Amino acid sequence: MEISNPTKLLRYLSLTALLLFSAYASSANDKGLFWLAQKDGHSVYLLGSVHLASDDFYPLRKKIQQAYKNSDVLVVEADILAAESDPALQQQIMQESLYLDERTLRDDLSPAVYSQLQKWLQKHQLPEPMFIRQRPAIAMITMSMMELKAQGLNPGLGIDRHFLQQAKQGDKPIIELEGVLQQLRLLNQLESPDLLMQQTLEQLDEIKTFAPRMVNAWKNGDADRLYRLIIANNLNEHPEFKPLYETLFFRRNRDMAKRIIHTSDSYKSQFVIIGAGHLVGERSVIELLQRQGYNIEQL
Repeated sequence: MEISNPTKLLRYLSLTALLLFSAYASSANDKGLFWLAQKDGHSVYLLGSVHLASDDFYPLRKKIQQAYKNSDVLVVEADILAAESDPALQQQIMQESLYLDERTLRDDLSPAVYSQLQKWLQKHQLPEPMFIRQRPAIAMITMSMMELKAQGLNPGLGIDRHFLQQAKQGDKPIIELEGVLQQLRLLNQLESPDLLMQQTLEQLDEIKTFAPRMVNAWKNGDADRLYRLIIANNLNEHPEFKPLYETLFFRRNRDMAKRIIHTSDSYKSQFVIIGAGHLVGERSVIELLQRQGYNIEQL
C-alpha cells in the first residue's frame, strides 16, 4: 500500500475490518447479522458490517435494503467518503500515521515481536524499510490489507461504503459514531503496541481458515458463533489480550451505544452500520441497548 498517498490510506483505515473478517461469495438470501432495537416509538436497525467484500455479495437481503430506505439517518463508525475529500483531515491522518522524528517501528515493539514481524516480511518478500517509518497501527493495517486483498477481497465493496454512497446520492443525513482520525488515534495510543502486532501476526497466520468460518457465521446470522470466533476464543487462549480487547471493543461499545441512544432524540428511525464484533456477545452494543430498555429482535 502506498502510504504516501493520503487518499489511498483513508480507504484502508476501517479499524474493525482488520480485526474481524471479510466475505467471499454471498447472495441476497444470506441472512447476515441484522437487528431491530425499539424503545418509546423509536427504531434502531443495526447491521453488522463487512468492510471488505466481492461483487457477488450484492444485492443484500431485501429486508436490509428496505430498512435503510425507511430510516431517517445513516449512522456509521466513520464517514470514510467525507474523509477522502477533506485535504486538511488527510494531512492530519498522515501525521498520525508516520513517525515524524528519528523514532521507528522497531522502537515501539519488543525484540521478540519485531523479530516475528521480520519473519513475516521475509516470508512475503517485502522490504523492511517499507514498514520501518510506519507507526504500529499503520503497519498492522498495511499487513492486514495485503493479506485480505491477496484473498481477492476489495475494501471498495464494503457494506459501510455501499450505504454511504447511497446516502450521499440521496441526501440522507449521515452521523459518525467515531470518525477516521479518532479510530487511528485510539490505535496509536495503545499502551502496548506489542499486543496489537502480536495479535495481527497470529490472525494473519490463520487467515485462510479463519475467514471462511467467520463468513459462514455471518451468512447464517449466528451471533453466538461469531462472538466465540472474534472475542471469546481469543481471550480464553490469550488472556494477555484482555487490555487490547477492552480498548478496541468494550470501551468503544459503551461509547457507541451512548451515541446511538443520544441520536434517537433527533431521529425516529436510525440505520446503524457497525463492525460485526461490536454487536455480538457480552458487553456488545446490542446488550448495552437492551440494558437501557430497548426491545431487541434479530431479523
